[in-house]
Amino acid sequence: MKKIRLCIGSNDGKNIANTHMGDTECFYIYEIFENSENKFIEKRINAVQDMDHDTADKMSEIIKLVKDADVLVARQKSPNFVKIANSTKYQPVVVKALKISDILIMLCESFDEIYGYITKRKTGERFDTIPELK
Repeated sequence: MKKIRLCIGSNDGKNIANTHMGDTECFYIYEIFENSENKFIEKRINAVQDMDHDTADKMSEIIKLVKDADVLVARQKSPNFVKIANSTKYQPVVVKALKISDILIMLCESFDEIYGYITKRKTGERFDTIPELK
């Protein structure tokens, strides 16, 4: 069965942080599946939260923390999200919903589209598409 591993930045584990992903206290790792199921994997502490979010160092340190993710989810399309889309294997996604439970549903509804982007990235293709789910 196809699956996507997600990283969602959150300060409380219930709602996505209303800031840049790298400025959140924790990263919540989930897997979503093509049959619309989802599974919580783990919570990871963001050890570089206080670094200046405009630095390449912060972006590379965050990627080390969430290296097993396919998709990075945030409420804001930051300059680093654009850099990540253009130069890495990770697919950024911007969402308007606040509750993580709602976000998981939205991502499951867009599973085929997002899985297609991930598949292209895994073959080395890089592009600036960042889906915005509402």
